[in-house]
Amino acid sequence: MSQYILCYAAFFSLFNLSVRADPTPLGQGSYQYQSLPDWGKEALSQVQVKNGHAVAIDSQNRLFFLTDAPQNNILILDAKSGTLIQHWTARMPGAHGMSLIKEEKQEVLYITDTVLHEVRKLTLDGKELSRFSWPKESGLYSKAEDYRPSKILVHPDGRLWIFDGYGKDYIHAYAANGRWLKSWGGNLGIGENQLRHWGPHGGGLDLRDAAQSRIVIAMSDQQEIKIFTLDGHFTTKVPFPGGNPRDFIPIGNHGLIPHLGDSWPQDKNAAGFISIVDQDFKVLSNIGAPAAIYKDGILQPMQSDGKTFIHPHGVCTDSEGNLFVAQFASPSAPLLKLERVK
Repeated sequence: MSQYILCYAAFFSLFNLSVRADPTPLGQGSYQYQSLPDWGKEALSQVQVKNGHAVAIDSQNRLFFLTDAPQNNILILDAKSGTLIQHWTARMPGAHGMSLIKEEKQEVLYITDTVLHEVRKLTLDGKELSRFSWPKESGLYSKAEDYRPSKILVHPDGRLWIFDGYGKDYIHAYAANGRWLKSWGGNLGIGENQLRHWGPHGGGLDLRDAAQSRIVIAMSDQQEIKIFTLDGHFTTKVPFPGGNPRDFIPIGNHGLIPHLGDSWPQDKNAAGFISIVDQDFKVLSNIGAPAAIYKDGILQPMQSDGKTFIHPHGVCTDSEGNLFVAQFASPSAPLLKLERVK
């Protein structure tokens, strides 16, 4: 991915730094934010950071920031002050997706690696607990190199789903004990049960209705999200024209969708934005883009403001509703904090 946009990063980075000092609130309606340009600046200057990939908050209000710099895969910052608490490496050069999960006795991290073709489970201080190698037992791969996992979802009961978002676009389901159960998506099934290539980049578990729990898949280059049952049956999809949904993070009755760029992959230099959606996936607020417009219930093409973000790849929120954003190919601003003002 980086080969397409790194040559533009310096220009966009300089532009981004000047605009983020603008006091004008970002977003619309009940979801408006103010960028904090100095937050975390000193912490990031202390360690080498490559691309920002994912962010998560633990129970101690610490921010975990995932990068693909093998020397510093994880940076841990105080979510309020932005000071650096700790950093460590999992020796993962292709670190891409991260899920912070609260288990019965501890909080743990699951990190996917597109270069090592595996997923690792680690403690919050970097001790490796287990690995999930390429799913040879599925019979869908001839070699490990064909498998490039992008995201992992973990159910409260311990079940796992690993997205092969940069490989063959399958979703692999595992039991709580790590046993492979089944695979779906990719070229399996018919019609909408299949997942197109460069589609299942990220997603989340929608557990608001226990009787109808769902897997929400951010279909990146396809400019849509698709919704499946937990056992892999397609239910519906929602288009996001002009967006490039990279992930879906459920927050209460709402959700966060970072768009790596508008009209990606046609325009790989577009800056991107973040959408906040309601429980029906209707856009309530666009951060870094004009308000969403619906005509006869149909979302019209969206476009970033070209100045707030540079390829937002991952996003999370703290208990106060503030946003933390990991940015790809943004060397001067790989990590941002946006304070909620309304």
